[in-house]
Amino acid sequence: MIYILLPAYNEEKNLLKILEKIERLVDRERLKITVVLIDDCSTDNSIRFKNYKSNFRLLYKAHKKNSGLSIAMETGFKIINEIANDEDIVITLDSDNTHPIEIISGMFKEIKNSNDIVIASRFQKNSKVKGVTFFRLIMSYGAKYLFKLFYPFKNLNDYTCNFRAYKFYLIKKILKDKTFFKNEDFNIAAKIIIFLTNSFNSVNLKEIPFILGYDKKIGKSKMKIMKTIFLTLKLIIFKKFLNN
Repeated sequence: MIYILLPAYNEEKNLLKILEKIERLVDRERLKITVVLIDDCSTDNSIRFKNYKSNFRLLYKAHKKNSGLSIAMETGFKIINEIANDEDIVITLDSDNTHPIEIISGMFKEIKNSNDIVIASRFQKNSKVKGVTFFRLIMSYGAKYLFKLFYPFKNLNDYTCNFRAYKFYLIKKILKDKTFFKNEDFNIAAKIIIFLTNSFNSVNLKEIPFILGYDKKIGKSKMKIMKTIFLTLKLIIFKKFLNN
């Protein structure tokens, strides 16, 4: 089984496009998919997806207050934890229609080919980034080299992209830490991959190329740039020195 986790805040129009793409993927590849949609107290009409009917199963959960990306992901992982097996696959991605759904079948095949984690990476040959400002590109490359300096791991270059596939036994390990997702935000993707590569030295990780399409996004980014920079630096520097 493949579980797709979609944490979302005011992404109604983007979610509709994503769910339609998942429908086409299921039709084409005959994959067994359950979508877990976490509505982080949206003020648009995202509640419409509560009873969404399709060729895949959709589980909808709404937060009573806006709690941020990290807590939304924790909620989704906990729901999946109630029904998933260790060898099931969970795929995380953003709900803003910037990640190409069609490569999920390739990610699934790579997991089945003895990999534990597959990352859609901006830093692989044939990857492209469309519609992103020069400042955001500089941030991405800066984060890459800082993370590689402090937390090097074989085959790992993209620490911050949230478009990933995991064998679920890895996520179960994270859920044992009751405070893991607290006081985090858009830096949570980096925190997850650092934790897993530090906890499982033998984990098999592969990056695959993809096209990141910010030009397809409807609406403004929810990322708070300065807060994300602060939390990223905190993750890179503070915890590294505290652990030594």
